[in-house]
Amino acid sequence: MGIPKDFIESIRMRPAMYCGDVGEYGLHHLVYFLLDVAYEEARRGESRDVVLELGGDGSVALCSTSRVVSVENLVAVATGASSLGVRALEGPPDDGWGWGSMLVVSLALSSRYQVDTWADGQQWRLLGEHGRPLGEPSKVTPREPMPVPGARGIRVYFVPDATIFEVLAFDRARLSRRCNELAALAPGLRVSFVGVGNGERSLWHLPGGVAQWAHSLTEAQPRLHPEPIAVDLEWGELRVQCAFQWCEGEAHVLRSFANTVRTVRHGAHVDGLIQALRSALAKLAGTLRREFPWSRVSQGLTAIVAVSGPQRRMAFAGPTKELLAIVGLEDAIRKQLKPRLVERLRNHPVTPKLLARRKPVAR
Repeated sequence: MGIPKDFIESIRMRPAMYCGDVGEYGLHHLVYFLLDVAYEEARRGESRDVVLELGGDGSVALCSTSRVVSVENLVAVATGASSLGVRALEGPPDDGWGWGSMLVVSLALSSRYQVDTWADGQQWRLLGEHGRPLGEPSKVTPREPMPVPGARGIRVYFVPDATIFEVLAFDRARLSRRCNELAALAPGLRVSFVGVGNGERSLWHLPGGVAQWAHSLTEAQPRLHPEPIAVDLEWGELRVQCAFQWCEGEAHVLRSFANTVRTVRHGAHVDGLIQALRSALAKLAGTLRREFPWSRVSQGLTAIVAVSGPQRRMAFAGPTKELLAIVGLEDAIRKQLKPRLVERLRNHPVTPKLLARRKPVAR
């Protein structure tokens, strides 16, 4: 393998370094990279609408009513050829679709792409093939309407390169679930998923955030209380959203996130949540935390905990992002969440049922 001439060639020569692999996992990450930027823009209040389109020809298009890349920097951002003294993928933390985003990876691993931007009453378009732009951006005249009404926005269309990926078929259900998660993790964001050619169209808008999501996840189950218990915390630059909904039965569901990353092995945020809940019940019962084992407390529980904040604050254990390991987060959540839960549960209809799960132990 030779030495890559530039950043685009580096990505195309070693795609697994940037998207994980060249199978189904890596293919879907080309879309996740774009959804991650849309989430960051929504988290900062810069975007209210996102539309993800899946074409019958294997193409993907994402439109976001967010900040855009300036015309002067569009080619440089699309190629990672920084003229701004900023390394690609290591841009400013609030750079939107610019240097800090993975847009360049999605474009580099495509057979063809089209990026449209709308701003200041004008539309500009950049075309590319096999990861490389075909010249400079061109002004579109007359200006086409944005796929989503708005004063500004960006649309990224691309077709994954069949010479790179071993799998080219996107899992519609998987991408649809990801859109649902995005709407819950960025309360107020309207997220649409469109299957071009088959008439499929879904819209998620969850202004109630993870609490509304927990309610929808349990709508087919007999609930022990009508509405989820929701708690919103702040610790430094981080926001922690929690939701608890108990239902009949013994199975439990616990979903945890660090921004848009689903932490399948959980971590500090989940540990803090569990200890806070057990301690709150012990406080209400006037006993010790060990008398409320998680195996009992969690029966019938659907819980969601989501940590959001600057990417530089997200720390994980090991090479993957499966386990959140932010130093001090567990204690911070436990200390803030316990008194909030004591207050919420003191006269709550589910509390007698939870206190009845106490397992006395010898002191």
